[in-house]
Amino acid sequence: MHSKRLISLAAGVIPELMRDPARFVEVTAGAGWKATGVWFDQESWSSTTSREVKKRIDDNGVSAVDMEVIRLGRSIDTGKALVEAAYEVGAKNILVVSSLHSYQETADQLSHLCSLAKAGDITICLEFMKFTSVKSLSDALEVVKLVDAPNVGILLDLLHVARSGTTFKEIEACDPNLFPYVQWCDGTAQPIGWSDSELITDALDDRLIPSEGKLDARKFESLFDTDIPFSIEVRSKPLRESFPDYEERARYVLDQTLAALEISD
Repeated sequence: MHSKRLISLAAGVIPELMRDPARFVEVTAGAGWKATGVWFDQESWSSTTSREVKKRIDDNGVSAVDMEVIRLGRSIDTGKALVEAAYEVGAKNILVVSSLHSYQETADQLSHLCSLAKAGDITICLEFMKFTSVKSLSDALEVVKLVDAPNVGILLDLLHVARSGTTFKEIEACDPNLFPYVQWCDGTAQPIGWSDSELITDALDDRLIPSEGKLDARKFESLFDTDIPFSIEVRSKPLRESFPDYEERARYVLDQTLAALEISD
């Protein structure tokens, strides 16, 4: 029997609800999850959205593990608005990706976000992905070295760990405090191809339930103390097609994840 670990449904599992985060929280809670992710849509988010999401979180007794996503380098800067929203709904972590050209540029932006988020006890987590400018754990480590803030972290997503060539030994060599939460899934041994567009498809459509693929999900899970929350990031086109009902999809992912963790609900 595995010790209990807080697991959260990542917002990307039900992309159909990215513009309706309050409903996503309802669906997540209704399916039995104890924690949720929150997607911030710049065009549709308002103060009303924050109130509605916070009410659903409180009414259903779930916690918000993270809010996503701030994309550094985009012409529209969502940083301040997203940090404010995360504070209002009680999200503990904010996911950030970067397309900026240098480590220093990314670090400067992260430092600014950390300053904004500090009052809300929110951690700013840089995610590395092979198709962004921060492509691997080693890249992410170089960036965070340049950030003088206690609330900066790195987000490890097993799929991106694998595709970037990052090893589990590299992860084990790091300060575990760098990883306030983790994204867990599984995947094929190799993507359909190594171009940016193929890797993006791999990340958005081809993920598998933990322990159903070839990425050694159980070994990856064992690298982290059980007090580290896991966001279950199973973005899958076949899953969306097989479970068009959102709550059924969320419940299926929960049941399969609990089985992978050997947890009795």
